[in-house]
Amino acid sequence: MFEIALYGGAFNPPHAGHAQVMIEASRQARRVLVVPSFRHPYGKQMVDYEVRLNWLESIVENVQPLCCAEVRASRVEQVVARGVEGAIYSYTLLAHLADSLALNGKRIALVVGQDVADSLPTFYRGQELLERFSVLCVEEKIHVRSTGVRERLALGKPLPTDWMAPGMNPLNYDLYATHGNRHAH
Repeated sequence: MFEIALYGGAFNPPHAGHAQVMIEASRQARRVLVVPSFRHPYGKQMVDYEVRLNWLESIVENVQPLCCAEVRASRVEQVVARGVEGAIYSYTLLAHLADSLALNGKRIALVVGQDVADSLPTFYRGQELLERFSVLCVEEKIHVRSTGVRERLALGKPLPTDWMAPGMNPLNYDLYATHGNRHAH
Protein backbone atom coordinates (compact mmCIF):
# COMPACT_ATOMS: atom_id res chain seq x y z
CA MET A 1 0.00 0.00 0.00
CA PHE A 2 1.28 3.45 -0.94
CA GLU A 3 1.25 6.31 1.54
CA ILE A 4 0.14 8.80 -1.13
CA ALA A 5 -1.21 8.39 -4.64
CA LEU A 6 -0.90 11.57 -6.70
CA TYR A 7 -3.51 11.82 -9.45
CA GLY A 8 -2.78 14.88 -11.54
CA GLY A 9 -4.27 16.20 -14.75
CA ALA A 10 -5.89 19.12 -16.48
CA PHE A 11 -9.39 17.91 -15.50
CA ASN A 12 -10.64 20.21 -18.24
CA PRO A 13 -13.41 19.21 -17.65
CA PRO A 14 -13.49 16.38 -15.13
CA HIS A 15 -15.71 13.44 -16.12
CA ALA A 16 -16.91 10.03 -14.91
CA GLY A 17 -13.64 8.36 -15.91
CA HIS A 18 -11.72 10.63 -13.55
CA ALA A 19 -14.07 9.74 -10.69
CA GLN A 20 -13.57 6.03 -11.37
CA VAL A 21 -9.78 6.46 -11.22
CA MET A 22 -10.09 8.22 -7.84
CA ILE A 23 -12.04 5.26 -6.46
CA GLU A 24 -9.60 2.70 -7.89
CA ALA A 25 -6.54 4.57 -6.60
CA SER A 26 -8.06 4.72 -3.10
CA ARG A 27 -7.84 0.92 -2.94
CA GLN A 28 -4.06 1.04 -3.10
CA ALA A 29 -3.08 4.12 -1.09
CA ARG A 30 -3.72 5.59 2.34
CA ARG A 31 -4.42 8.98 0.76
CA VAL A 32 -5.19 10.10 -2.80
CA LEU A 33 -4.39 13.67 -3.83
CA VAL A 34 -6.28 14.86 -6.90
CA VAL A 35 -4.19 17.65 -8.36
CA PRO A 36 -5.46 19.92 -11.15
CA SER A 37 -2.84 21.47 -13.41
CA PHE A 38 -1.98 25.00 -12.39
CA ARG A 39 0.30 25.59 -15.39
CA HIS A 40 0.08 22.81 -17.94
CA PRO A 41 3.44 21.44 -19.19
CA TYR A 42 2.31 21.69 -22.82
CA GLY A 43 0.74 25.14 -22.55
CA LYS A 44 -2.80 23.75 -22.83
CA GLN A 45 -5.50 26.39 -22.38
CA MET A 46 -7.75 25.43 -19.48
CA VAL A 47 -10.79 26.75 -17.66
CA ASP A 48 -9.75 28.79 -14.62
CA TYR A 49 -7.83 26.84 -11.98
CA GLU A 50 -10.20 27.74 -9.10
CA VAL A 51 -13.21 26.58 -11.11
CA ARG A 52 -11.61 23.20 -11.87
CA LEU A 53 -10.45 22.82 -8.25
CA ASN A 54 -14.00 23.53 -7.00
CA TRP A 55 -15.41 20.96 -9.42
CA LEU A 56 -12.91 18.37 -8.15
CA GLU A 57 -13.82 19.14 -4.53
CA SER A 58 -17.48 18.47 -5.37
CA ILE A 59 -16.63 15.22 -7.17
CA VAL A 60 -14.44 14.05 -4.29
CA GLU A 61 -17.26 14.76 -1.84
CA ASN A 62 -19.55 12.56 -3.94
CA VAL A 63 -17.14 9.65 -4.49
CA GLN A 64 -15.60 9.59 -0.99
CA PRO A 65 -18.24 7.13 0.35
CA LEU A 66 -17.15 4.66 -2.37
CA CYS A 67 -13.45 5.05 -1.57
CA CYS A 68 -11.27 2.92 0.69
CA ALA A 69 -9.03 5.83 1.74
CA GLU A 70 -9.08 9.60 2.07
CA VAL A 71 -9.36 11.32 -1.30
CA ARG A 72 -9.02 15.08 -1.59
CA ALA A 73 -8.53 17.78 -4.17
CA SER A 74 -5.15 19.38 -3.57
CA ARG A 75 -3.56 22.75 -4.27
CA VAL A 76 -0.05 21.27 -4.19
CA GLU A 77 0.67 22.28 -7.79
CA GLN A 78 -0.34 25.87 -7.06
CA VAL A 79 1.99 25.85 -4.03
CA VAL A 80 4.89 24.46 -6.07
CA ALA A 81 4.21 26.95 -8.88
CA ARG A 82 4.99 29.88 -6.57
CA GLY A 83 8.68 28.99 -6.65
CA VAL A 84 8.98 27.72 -10.22
CA GLU A 85 8.99 29.51 -13.55
CA GLY A 86 7.14 27.83 -16.39
CA ALA A 87 5.45 24.45 -16.41
CA ILE A 88 5.05 22.19 -13.39
CA TYR A 89 6.02 18.59 -14.07
CA SER A 90 5.05 15.32 -12.37
CA TYR A 91 8.61 14.79 -11.13
CA THR A 92 8.61 18.24 -9.50
CA LEU A 93 5.32 17.54 -7.68
CA LEU A 94 6.41 14.10 -6.49
CA ALA A 95 9.77 15.44 -5.27
CA HIS A 96 8.02 18.27 -3.42
CA LEU A 97 5.72 15.79 -1.64
CA ALA A 98 8.58 13.43 -0.75
CA ASP A 99 10.73 16.26 0.60
CA SER A 100 8.02 18.18 2.45
CA LEU A 101 6.56 15.04 4.06
CA ALA A 102 9.93 13.32 4.61
CA LEU A 103 8.70 10.24 2.76
CA ASN A 104 10.69 7.70 0.80
CA GLY A 105 9.78 8.29 -2.84
CA LYS A 106 8.69 4.68 -3.33
CA ARG A 107 5.87 5.33 -0.79
CA ILE A 108 4.43 7.89 -3.23
CA ALA A 109 2.79 6.72 -6.44
CA LEU A 110 1.97 8.67 -9.57
CA VAL A 111 -1.48 7.56 -10.76
CA VAL A 112 -1.63 7.00 -14.51
CA GLY A 113 -3.47 5.02 -17.15
CA GLN A 114 -1.71 2.51 -19.39
CA ASP A 115 -1.38 5.07 -22.20
CA VAL A 116 0.61 7.40 -19.94
CA ALA A 117 2.52 4.58 -18.23
CA ASP A 118 4.02 3.61 -21.58
CA SER A 119 5.28 7.16 -22.17
CA LEU A 120 6.68 7.87 -18.66
CA PRO A 121 10.31 7.44 -19.79
CA THR A 122 9.79 10.43 -22.12
CA PHE A 123 8.47 12.67 -19.31
CA TYR A 124 10.59 15.44 -17.83
CA ARG A 125 13.15 13.56 -15.70
CA GLY A 126 11.21 10.43 -16.62
CA GLN A 127 13.94 7.92 -15.83
CA GLU A 128 14.56 9.54 -12.43
CA LEU A 129 10.82 9.55 -11.77
CA LEU A 130 10.67 5.80 -12.42
CA GLU A 131 13.69 5.14 -10.22
CA ARG A 132 12.72 7.37 -7.29
CA PHE A 133 8.92 7.03 -7.17
CA SER A 134 6.26 4.38 -7.68
CA VAL A 135 3.70 4.24 -10.47
CA LEU A 136 0.12 3.14 -9.92
CA CYS A 137 -1.33 2.15 -13.28
CA VAL A 138 -5.13 2.18 -13.03
CA GLU A 139 -7.19 0.31 -15.59
CA GLU A 140 -9.53 2.59 -17.48
CA LYS A 141 -13.07 1.25 -17.08
CA ILE A 142 -14.99 4.30 -18.27
CA HIS A 143 -13.76 5.32 -21.70
CA VAL A 144 -14.35 9.07 -21.75
CA ARG A 145 -11.84 11.79 -22.64
CA SER A 146 -12.04 15.48 -21.70
CA THR A 147 -11.27 16.31 -25.34
CA GLY A 148 -14.32 14.32 -26.44
CA VAL A 149 -16.48 16.07 -23.85
CA ARG A 150 -15.31 19.51 -25.02
CA GLU A 151 -15.77 18.65 -28.71
CA ARG A 152 -19.26 17.27 -28.19
CA LEU A 153 -20.35 20.32 -26.19
CA ALA A 154 -18.80 22.75 -28.68
CA LEU A 155 -20.95 21.13 -31.39
CA GLY A 156 -24.05 21.69 -29.27
CA LYS A 157 -24.58 17.97 -28.71
CA PRO A 158 -25.96 16.77 -25.38
CA LEU A 159 -23.55 15.08 -23.01
CA PRO A 160 -24.49 11.50 -22.07
CA THR A 161 -25.24 11.45 -18.35
CA ASP A 162 -22.88 8.51 -17.81
CA TRP A 163 -20.02 10.75 -18.97
CA MET A 164 -20.68 13.25 -16.16
CA ALA A 165 -18.72 12.95 -12.94
CA PRO A 166 -20.79 12.58 -9.77
CA GLY A 167 -21.07 16.00 -8.18
CA MET A 168 -20.87 17.86 -11.48
CA ASN A 169 -23.97 19.81 -12.39
CA PRO A 170 -24.78 19.64 -16.13
CA LEU A 171 -24.56 23.44 -16.08
CA ASN A 172 -20.86 23.10 -15.18
CA TYR A 173 -20.30 21.42 -18.53
CA ASP A 174 -22.29 24.13 -20.31
CA LEU A 175 -19.31 26.42 -19.69
CA TYR A 176 -17.58 24.54 -22.52
CA ALA A 177 -20.60 24.68 -24.83
CA THR A 178 -21.24 28.39 -24.45
CA HIS A 179 -17.76 29.78 -23.92
CA GLY A 180 -15.28 27.16 -25.10
CA ASN A 181 -12.16 28.00 -23.16
CA ARG A 182 -12.79 31.73 -22.91
CA HIS A 183 -12.38 31.44 -19.14
CA ALA A 184 -8.97 29.84 -19.50
CA HIS A 185 -5.96 31.64 -18.11
